[in-house]
Amino acid sequence: MADDLIAPPGLTPLAEGREAEVFVRADGNVVKVMRSPDQEPRVRREATALQALADRDHLAPAFVEVTEVAGRPALVSERVSGDDLLARLSRQPWLVLKVAGTLGRAHAAMHAHEAPDTLPALHDELARRIQSAKALPSRHATAALERLEALPEGDRLCHGDYHPQNVLGTLDAPVIIDWGDASRGAPGADVARTLLLLRMGELPPDTSAPMRALTAVGRGMLARRYLAVYTRHMAEKPSRLDEWFFVRAAARFNEELEAEYPRLLKLLDESPTRPAT
Repeated sequence: MADDLIAPPGLTPLAEGREAEVFVRADGNVVKVMRSPDQEPRVRREATALQALADRDHLAPAFVEVTEVAGRPALVSERVSGDDLLARLSRQPWLVLKVAGTLGRAHAAMHAHEAPDTLPALHDELARRIQSAKALPSRHATAALERLEALPEGDRLCHGDYHPQNVLGTLDAPVIIDWGDASRGAPGADVARTLLLLRMGELPPDTSAPMRALTAVGRGMLARRYLAVYTRHMAEKPSRLDEWFFVRAAARFNEELEAEYPRLLKLLDESPTRPAT
């Protein structure tokens, strides 16, 4: 990870993550500065997704510009007020069903959009991740690539990392952020990624003990309600979701989150190894 960026004049630190630091500019807009100069493609992908959703209020922040800060690529967008949905759940866990409903509705609205041709194909992205995942056993990599080849490619706008922390705003007017993994693909692939994260994703390191206990109990409820609401708004269940789930679990190894390896391996080991026909 690169050294932390010292905020230049006119930028006020707001937040930071593994890949970027976020600042507020003097004009009130948010500047997301990538930690590495070679992450410009991710900035361009995010800009493309935001521009594709420019006509949809409350679905993505308004795009402002792509720029550079201290030699690093940066995206400037509208600042969105309100906590993310995970933070809201940590304070108000009794809202789990409403949060799940918001997740489902917003995801369905996203998939109503055809993706711009300039976004990369999700099939290619997943194949690359599976092939380069060092900790993924070869038998599972082979099975995942076989399944991927048999699955539909699709042309919908996919987020690639859709989960409660990437949804801000209110329950009635959610705004989806962090579009650096945006791609063109099948809705089922995007839904499977979300289900994987809801069911077994690692919580942020600063998550409180009470929230971790509640999460262990509420994961299944959140995932089931999310999928039910998504399906209702799409008028049909995503096709071949079990196959996509297997592929997404294999691709998750590429992110090198060692704490998740045992759960992911258990999931892959318990799944049939032959792709569906």
